[in-house]
Amino acid sequence: MKRPLSVALVALFVFHAVSLSVLPVSAQEITQHKLSNKDIVEMNKAGMSEAIILAKINSSSTDFDTSTDALQLLKQAGFSDAIILAMVQPARTSGPEQSVPIELAVPDGVEILIELTNNLSGQEAKMGDIVDFTVVRAVQVNGITIIEQGASAKGTITLTKKAGSWGKTGKLDWAMKDVQTVSGVRIPVRFVKTTVGGSKSGTVAVAAIATTVLLGPLGLLWGFKKGKKAEIAAGNKYPVFTDGNSVVKTMTRVPKM
Repeated sequence: MKRPLSVALVALFVFHAVSLSVLPVSAQEITQHKLSNKDIVEMNKAGMSEAIILAKINSSSTDFDTSTDALQLLKQAGFSDAIILAMVQPARTSGPEQSVPIELAVPDGVEILIELTNNLSGQEAKMGDIVDFTVVRAVQVNGITIIEQGASAKGTITLTKKAGSWGKTGKLDWAMKDVQTVSGVRIPVRFVKTTVGGSKSGTVAVAAIATTVLLGPLGLLWGFKKGKKAEIAAGNKYPVFTDGNSVVKTMTRVPKM
């Protein structure tokens, strides 16, 4: 009769000992890892994109060093303003938010897809007339919108030639001018992505063979011919590019303090 009792006591002792050893350890290990500056640097070294890093920051508990020295090191390491701003901002909550102003550097050569707003005819257009375009999709830099979908872009008529007799075709050229940013400020745009040797002429000369792009005294021109009359229907789409470096002032949302 003593043996069954001894076995029961041993089992109870083992269960109690396991309970004491397991429960405290589990409570400690459940503690969630907080994202640190080191984690962000390692993600960047691994080649992860800015979008992935921002998504990780916004979805994680964080413990960032946001001292002036730490932020300077991040900037020197090449981290974008958007990533640094996300690290400085408090963790996002479902509570009320507020808008804060920021300045974004817009590099040369950012692509913008535009479409012609109205029909254009060389029979009616005159030198100096404004050509209206609409931005087809929003443009972002460092994950922040700088040009909204539907924003205005403008060009200028630089040459018109009406269709004439003896089979003479019409001609219509225009130069791109600028596009409206989210701040309302307009920044210059052009038709080619890159320049060659500090001049646009090298790239344009190649494009001119296939697309009737011309270079004149007023800068980059884009010419079209269609039948005997130079006519272009609304809705035609063209890629254009930011011309030079610009700074755009905009707003971003952060939790209200």
